[in-house]
Amino acid sequence: MVNNPVTAAAILFTILCCACGAGGVRPTFRPFPQAIVDTVAGEPEQVVEHLSELLQEEGIELRWSRMREGYVETMWFNPVTGDTGGGRSLNTAGIVRLRFWTDPVAEHQAVVVGEAVRRRVVDPSLPYRETEIHVLEDHEGYEILQRVIEGLASSGHEHEH
Repeated sequence: MVNNPVTAAAILFTILCCACGAGGVRPTFRPFPQAIVDTVAGEPEQVVEHLSELLQEEGIELRWSRMREGYVETMWFNPVTGDTGGGRSLNTAGIVRLRFWTDPVAEHQAVVVGEAVRRRVVDPSLPYRETEIHVLEDHEGYEILQRVIEGLASSGHEHEH
């Protein structure tokens, strides 16, 4: 038992920080059903690194790239102009965000799930995920999503069906 209130508070703070940090940045929500799913050669950490490189080659700024979590997320951006930002823009159809989840499925293979989302509505009173919808296949954001996932296969990460 800890008798010193300062020590007890420090221990509690440490436990809470560790518990909160265990989740990292990878969201707890699942990708939208319209997300692209593919299996590629490589460990999830390698795939995350390669995804990050491909997105940067596209000129897209990253919000998160966490190898240990198997997760990559871009900033909100306009896929036509390349402008970054605008997550609260009233141009809900034109501003998108890409997310990628990678997980091991077999030795030296990872499943990649990628989604391209836009704002359905700008409403700070709603939970964040409820304001998003997956873009349609003819949207420029979806085209970029496809191109990046296909880039994993053409750049040394074998494409599995």
